[in-house]
Amino acid sequence: MNKEFLAAASTQQVDELCENIEVVGPGLMLSEARKKLSLSTEDVGSRLNFRTNLVHEIEQDIFDPSLPVTFYRGYLRNYAKLVAVDIDEVLSAYDMLGVTEVQRSEMQSFSKLTIKQAEHSRLMWFSYLVVALLFGLMVLWWLQDPKLSINLFDQPKQEQSISNNISETADVNVAKKVVEEPGLPVESAIAKQNIETVPESKIESIVNVNSDTALVADVSTVVFTFSGDCWVNIFDATGERIAWGVKKSGYVMTIAGKAPFKVTLGKPELAVIAFNGEQVDMSSFNVGNIAKFTLPLISQ
Repeated sequence: MNKEFLAAASTQQVDELCENIEVVGPGLMLSEARKKLSLSTEDVGSRLNFRTNLVHEIEQDIFDPSLPVTFYRGYLRNYAKLVAVDIDEVLSAYDMLGVTEVQRSEMQSFSKLTIKQAEHSRLMWFSYLVVALLFGLMVLWWLQDPKLSINLFDQPKQEQSISNNISETADVNVAKKVVEEPGLPVESAIAKQNIETVPESKIESIVNVNSDTALVADVSTVVFTFSGDCWVNIFDATGERIAWGVKKSGYVMTIAGKAPFKVTLGKPELAVIAFNGEQVDMSSFNVGNIAKFTLPLISQ
């Protein structure tokens, strides 16, 4: 607003200066001298061999820019001699008339430049306002989108939940005879801790199950060896989930239960499987795609 006010004030000052830049041109000086001598424009034209229109143009300070300045200076000199006006004053007035026009043109150009700068400044402020508004709308949308909030802020909670679920899976695996390989730091320690803290009544129950030869005959063993982080979900023939969660690279997991097993692997190319000691052919599954299959292997 200040720039616009200054631009308007500057334009007004330029207009006033242009109005104040007024000089007495040679035409007025020659016209007054002619009238004092009671001469008409026709008389001047006939005595100087000028066209009557040329006399009118000179008295009105109308000079054709396409004609050389020398011609007009000669016309003015002869006219001044005829009406007895100082030639130097007439020529000086003619020169000053040209200087005045140049100054007026320069001031008008300055005024236009000032107006353009004010318009440019106003456009820049409007652009800044639009950018700020768009940025504010993006931030508001980002804060109100529940999916973004979950992905950006709840990721640590999701990782903690996965970790807790893995721990719960380890507990279930122990109860259902899921035997983890020794040397695995997290889940083996959890399984060992759970075994140590199992009440005597549950231990007796587990011993009774192990002593049941009929059930042992139905138990199948599957060994998973992971070469990369892989998500798994495994159910036995009874519909009970016996393993799930993310298994780390280098992890070896052995499960035991009643076949057939329903297996889901997030990345089948990262798992090597042995069913009851026999290697399972995983070449039929696409790399990078989720694989769902049954062990012993049955095509879906």
